[in-house]
Amino acid sequence: MRTQVIAEVGECFNGNFDTAIDMVCVAADAGCDVVKFQLLDMAEVAQDDPEYDWFSRLSLPQPRMERLIAQAEKCDIDILFTPVSIATAADIYKCGQKKVKIASSFVRKQELLEYINTHFEEVYLSTGMAELEEVRQAVELLESPRKIKILHCISEYPTGPLLEQRGLTALQEKDAHLAMISILKEEFPNMTIGYSDHTDDIFVPVLAAAMGAEIIEKHITMDREEPIKHFHDGDVYMGTDHVLSIEPKKLCEMVRQIRRMEEIRGEKEWKRTEGEMVLRDFLRGRYQER
Repeated sequence: MRTQVIAEVGECFNGNFDTAIDMVCVAADAGCDVVKFQLLDMAEVAQDDPEYDWFSRLSLPQPRMERLIAQAEKCDIDILFTPVSIATAADIYKCGQKKVKIASSFVRKQELLEYINTHFEEVYLSTGMAELEEVRQAVELLESPRKIKILHCISEYPTGPLLEQRGLTALQEKDAHLAMISILKEEFPNMTIGYSDHTDDIFVPVLAAAMGAEIIEKHITMDREEPIKHFHDGDVYMGTDHVLSIEPKKLCEMVRQIRRMEEIRGEKEWKRTEGEMVLRDFLRGRYQER
């Protein structure tokens, strides 16, 4: 079983579309299978919202989505978008995309799920903050898509020890709750189950893959220190994603470790190694001689 690796760009292109284009290539070069972008609907953001300018910079209207899709094709990597409204879901559909990601925040957004249900063939569903019954209800509503892929997710940014290092102890590494992957596998045995990671390193996602997550989604950034640099320049706010994202070198290492794990785990079959066969012939022959 090959683990699908999704590189989540999120806010980490900092509103610079050239950087967004470059990050598609970075994800592909690291060996990821999918690169993902988060859409925003500026019609739903009040102009007096303190983050309005930041969201405007991150907005990806349909022409930019088409350029990202073209870049993904050029780099030979799949692309995925997360809508926040029916309007943004419609933009994805108009771009010819047949798959979509539902963010944890929208597990209960029925009108969006209903639109997705009738327009897309493949759906990724994150489960952060959701009760198991809410996940069941979302899956029941999504009756039309041929493929539903459910991602265990803890919606804390970041999840784990980074906050402890700052003197805050509310979050622990155990908060990743990876055993919930097994619960989802038992609850939805005919669906693909994965893990969307918000820790600040690669150990947890690699472990999740070893525990049976068939999809790993990980946030990526070109530079984790970018918000600090902009703070010194007087431009303070750059979102919440950088602190839990990994840089290109670390992304390559994560993919390498996942692929190494897959080799060690092997396929689900009862099979002896060539070395064992040689040893068996020797030991059994020796025993029979006696």
